Amino acid sequence: MADAIGTTSTTATRYAFQSGGRVSEDKTTLKNQDFLQLLIKQLQNQDPSSPMDSNAIMQQTATLSSAQAMQEMTKAQQDSFALMSRMTASSYIGQTVSYTDVAGKPQSGVVSAASFSATGTPNLTIGGASVSLNSVTGITAPASSASS
Repeated sequence: MADAIGTTSTTATRYAFQSGGRVSEDKTTLKNQDFLQLLIKQLQNQDPSSPMDSNAIMQQTATLSSAQAMQEMTKAQQDSFALMSRMTASSYIGQTVSYTDVAGKPQSGVVSAASFSATGTPNLTIGGASVSLNSVTGITAPASSASS
């Protein structure tokens, strides 16, 4: 069997299909490691009489660094948003909220619990019903109890 290492992703994908192997992950985007492998192959296979311009190499490397920084920043923002959503949902416990139910009717009730899934919007438990945080339309602070 021939080895598909060092070939383009299209050739490697074709090789995997022909050999009965499985293709892992999405092959439509380049990962950082893929980019570096392509750059190394480009340098190894360049024409010695017309070497690659060092400015082009620096530009490609800078592009990779920028893309990595943007990916890290996007991930940090997503994590921050998820944390803020959880904090907001938790702060509703014990408070009366207005919301729109699945039938589109306005409802209200006291939030007794908040639940969090790894992939979605937090849910509030209101009178035994699970309500998405996105469905909340208003909030009322609990009435303060008079102390004697």
